[in-house]
Amino acid sequence: MKRKNLTVALDAATTEMLNLSDGASVSFNDGLPTMDDGLAFYISQLSSLESRVYETKYRNIVYQELIPIDTSDPEWVESVDYVSYDAVTSGKFIGSNARDLPESDVNYDKTTIPVFYGGNQYSYSLDELRKSQALQRGVDVTKANASRRGFEEHAQRVAFHGDAARGVTGLFNNANVQLDTSTVNWDTATGQEIVADCNALLSKIWINSKETHVPGRLLLPSSRWAVLTSKRMADGTDTTVLQFLIKNNLYTDVTGQPLEVRPNLELNSSGVGGTERMMAMEVNDENFGMKMPIPWRSIAPQSEGLRVKVPAEYKFGGVFFRYPGCAAYRDFL
Repeated sequence: MKRKNLTVALDAATTEMLNLSDGASVSFNDGLPTMDDGLAFYISQLSSLESRVYETKYRNIVYQELIPIDTSDPEWVESVDYVSYDAVTSGKFIGSNARDLPESDVNYDKTTIPVFYGGNQYSYSLDELRKSQALQRGVDVTKANASRRGFEEHAQRVAFHGDAARGVTGLFNNANVQLDTSTVNWDTATGQEIVADCNALLSKIWINSKETHVPGRLLLPSSRWAVLTSKRMADGTDTTVLQFLIKNNLYTDVTGQPLEVRPNLELNSSGVGGTERMMAMEVNDENFGMKMPIPWRSIAPQSEGLRVKVPAEYKFGGVFFRYPGCAAYRDFL
């Protein structure tokens, strides 16, 4: 059978993407007997595609916005220790010759935070690299971006819920953080009842810590946050429950600053038995955090068979609470 020579005219978007001049055309044989014809066929297929590549949408990476990340520790560590102390002291009225003076003392305690080594990799075939070189185009960075994305998703899972196999917990399931259950049905409650429920959680932290911690952040399941944004405080007003809560709460009354209220998808099932959970906390680097001695980074490419592999490494642990009283959970009915 006689093969036909076909010519394909390239549009502006395709010529720009392939670094060809405007009005260029590519001829190829429809039998694809050679490498050149195969490449031309590939180019011809590109001419029918949109110039923009659409990436699959994934869950937003937000753990770094909610948790202080500490990267200051040496890369070689397997755990990080910190020392806490509780000073015991008092005073009293005494006589001029008294010997029974109250004595101050300090009790020390050491806590160990484990960190774990992790990694992933991406690779290119030698054939991919040859084609990239021949076309004078940089290698596709999509694989590298996907590898970095894999690290971020792993870190976010551990940051929010820990890793049971490693014996570490996350921001939303620490056993030392106080927990109770809401008695308010938000589906039928008034705006005032919902605001009171949120303020009760803030007040619990403030009162139980003897006014040491003033919680300025309230995290809500995304489904509950949607209720606050749409529900009005009262008929005939444009003020939503969320707008009212941000200005009328314990934190604002104590500090004069607006309360930070944020939605979080993972809280939709973080409660006992997979129920919804909200969380209030006082945010600073002393209260809680996440150790990450090695953020994700790729190392030198390594040749293996007909592929060039690019390993990547990282090291981090779960979320630790130095002061668990700075936070509280409340599960929904």
